[in-house]
Amino acid sequence: MPEQSVTDLAGQLRDRLEHAAVPGRAAAEKRYLKSDLDHVGVPLPAMRALVRSFVRDHRELDHGRATALAAELWSRPVHEHRSTALLVLAGYTDRLGADDAALFEALLRQCRSWGHVDLLAPFVVGRLLPRHPGLEEAVRRWAADPGQWVRRGGVLGFLMVLREEDDFPRWFPVFAEVADPLLTDERFFVRKAVGWALREGTKHHPDRIADWLAERLPRLSGLTLREASRRLPEPRRAHLAAAHADLHRRGRGRAG
Repeated sequence: MPEQSVTDLAGQLRDRLEHAAVPGRAAAEKRYLKSDLDHVGVPLPAMRALVRSFVRDHRELDHGRATALAAELWSRPVHEHRSTALLVLAGYTDRLGADDAALFEALLRQCRSWGHVDLLAPFVVGRLLPRHPGLEEAVRRWAADPGQWVRRGGVLGFLMVLREEDDFPRWFPVFAEVADPLLTDERFFVRKAVGWALREGTKHHPDRIADWLAERLPRLSGLTLREASRRLPEPRRAHLAAAHADLHRRGRGRAG
């Protein structure tokens, strides 16, 4: 059987997306995401299932064809096509490595919302980071980038290693160094990303995260603290919240 071209494979995936579209969803999702892309109206769980089936049926794709397929899907300004491109990369992470950092950065710089950043950074870069520590330099650079979506991508690139008990001791000091100067970033999606990544660390290392937060309460936004402390034991979470509120209330009083 002749090998199918990347163009043909991308066409098949686009056709499946069209068939999976939910009437009325496209316009609602476009409004919700404040998106300037075209939308088909396919829920993310359906896209994930579609790509899982595709990857099972096409395990023969090597690095070159997998990345070319992702590029072909990404090439059109359609939200679901681009989401599927990122899910394809996530499905073939065993073919990817540190040498693909330039590809990931190019995609991050073209992301127009958190929806695509949040597929690429945790589920592609984040899965690769513990296996390919050479990615660390790139992820650090992204987190320091002035662009909101690139910075969010750098932060969320650490999400998986903070979540895993065995990876946490190696990677939390790196993340802490990267995140510390970001605590004063005033942008919602950066603040929330820092809190989300920290929250993943509380799964196995709640005291380490709580102590780190406690040492930085004067510079922490309420949003970052709420996100980071959500899974902490209630007494510790409540104590941090009260101390943060008191610090910032007194700070406002001095400013007045």
